[in-house]
Amino acid sequence: MLWFKRGRQTDAGRKKSIKFYSVSGLLAMSIVLGTSGTDPAVQPGAGLLPTAAERQTYAAEAAQTGALEEHAHFYVAGGSGYAKFDGFSKLGEAAYAGALNAFADKLPEDVKLYAMLAPTSAAFTLPAQYAGLFPDQHQIIADVADMLDERFTSIDIYPTLEAHKNEYLYFRSDHHWTQRAGYLAYTQLAEPLELSAYSDKQLKQGDAGIGFLGSVAAETGSRQLGGKLDRLAYYQIPAKVNYVYWDNTATPRTYSQGLYKWWYLSQPNKYAFFLGGDLPYIRLKTDAHSGRKLAVIKDSYANTIIPFLALHFDEIHIIDPRNSSFNALQIIEENDIKEVLFINYARVVCLPKFSSSLHQLLTRDYVTWH
Repeated sequence: MLWFKRGRQTDAGRKKSIKFYSVSGLLAMSIVLGTSGTDPAVQPGAGLLPTAAERQTYAAEAAQTGALEEHAHFYVAGGSGYAKFDGFSKLGEAAYAGALNAFADKLPEDVKLYAMLAPTSAAFTLPAQYAGLFPDQHQIIADVADMLDERFTSIDIYPTLEAHKNEYLYFRSDHHWTQRAGYLAYTQLAEPLELSAYSDKQLKQGDAGIGFLGSVAAETGSRQLGGKLDRLAYYQIPAKVNYVYWDNTATPRTYSQGLYKWWYLSQPNKYAFFLGGDLPYIRLKTDAHSGRKLAVIKDSYANTIIPFLALHFDEIHIIDPRNSSFNALQIIEENDIKEVLFINYARVVCLPKFSSSLHQLLTRDYVTWH
C-alpha cells in the first residue's frame, strides 16, 4: 500500500511546579489552549545522572496509576515525557500549509516538492487515559496534506510508525525520536523520491555507549524520567561526506566532517550528535554520484533522517527556518536544486512563529557568498 499522496489543487530549565491529576479529575478537566509561538525546550538537559538506586525509586514512582505531571511545555506520565499541543487549531494547520504553498508559488515548475509531518511520541506511547489531552495527530497529517498545493507529494509516516510502535522509536526523557524512527521515515520516503532504500541488513547499527536524560528531563526535573536512562543508537552510513555550514554569515565554516558529531556526546545536547544540531544552513557533498541535489527545510526531527539521504544525493542543502537568516530561494536557485523536502514534527501546527519563519525564508535579501 502507498502511504503518500499528491496535494489538493489550488529551554532547558529548573524544575517547575507540578500538578497531579487523578483519572477522574481528568474527565472533568477542560483544556484551555493558548497560542504558543515557540518550540518546547530544545536543549537536552545537563546535570548529574541518577544512581542505580535512585532510578529504581523513580521507576516505582512512575508506575503510580492515574498520576500525571503537567509542566510548562510537557506532560510526564508513566516514565515518559510528551510535548504539549497547546495552541492547536485548524487555523494553525492552515498557516503551516499556507507557508509551504508559498514555496510552490515561488519555485519554478520543474522543482519537485515533498512534505512529511512526523508525529510525536504522544501518538503511540501515551497512556490511554490521557489521550484526550492531545489532538489526533494522524488527522493533523491528513488535514495538512489536503491543504497543500497539487505540486506537493505528501508522505504519511504514521501507519509505518504505528506498525512498529513497540520498538524504541522515541526517547522517554527527550521530545525527539530515535534514529530507528528516522530510518523508518527514510524507507517511507524511498518510493515517492524514487530511491533504492538500504535495508536493515545493509546498514550496521551502533550504540554511542552512553545513557542520558534529555530535554523533557531538563525542563521538568521530573523524578519519573530518571527511572530509566535513554540510549543513543545510530546507523553506520557508508558514504563519504564533506560537511560545511554557515552560521548566518556569508563565510562557510566547519568544525568536523561526517554526519555524526561525536563531541556532542560529552555536551548537554546529546541529540546534536545527529548532524551537529539545528544550524542555520548546512551543505553536505557526498560520493553518491547520482546527479541529484536536494534541499531539506526542516526542524530537528529531520536530523535523524538526513544521514540516510546522503546515500542517494550528491548534495543536500539543509535549512532550519528557526535559525536561518538566509533566503531559501537563493540557495535553491544558485545550486540548481530540483527537489525540495519539508520535514517537521506535527507540533509545528501549534507554532505560528514557525510558519512565519518559513515565509521569511522567501522574502529575505540575497547574500553575497564568500
